[in-house]
Amino acid sequence: MTRKAEPERSCIVTREVKDKAELIRFVVSPDGVLVADLNYKLPGRGVYVTNSRLLVADAIARRSFSKAAKEPVTIPEGFLNQLEMLLAKRVGESLSLARKAGEVISGFEKVEDALNKGKVAALVHADDASEDGVRKLKREGIPVLHSLPRDLLSQVLGRENAVHVAVFHGPASSFFIETARRFALFME
Repeated sequence: MTRKAEPERSCIVTREVKDKAELIRFVVSPDGVLVADLNYKLPGRGVYVTNSRLLVADAIARRSFSKAAKEPVTIPEGFLNQLEMLLAKRVGESLSLARKAGEVISGFEKVEDALNKGKVAALVHADDASEDGVRKLKREGIPVLHSLPRDLLSQVLGRENAVHVAVFHGPASSFFIETARRFALFME
């Protein structure tokens, strides 16, 4: 049985056709307010922007959402910051799922040991982690996320002062890695 190809959509800013996974979907609420649809499930005609904070800001500045929706669209105050927080929250939730599935450890020594044993699928460092610690844990071919706040990591992992985290191979960690990749692209 062949698998259906992922639907492709066009970015309203760049006009490039991309896989849905590379775009953020937005819809306009019944009262004309722009809403981010991160799960791709809200009703209404979707408007897509490449997963980039700069391009979403450009779409807001150019009034591209109103043009694409063919109606006036209200952009809430602080919309970009809210979108960033929503994406970071999703990363935290997916990391929490991976932790509950037993696919996450934290602590410099434990992470280093897991790296030496070849068990690690991805690394996460707090956004304020020391360059020395990040450099010592760096391994070729292992993706690294280093844009999550320390307090979010600590809260998700249920420990004080979480700085270095290793994510093992598994279904929950695969979801986390994809969610983290999307967040990193947005922040670039």
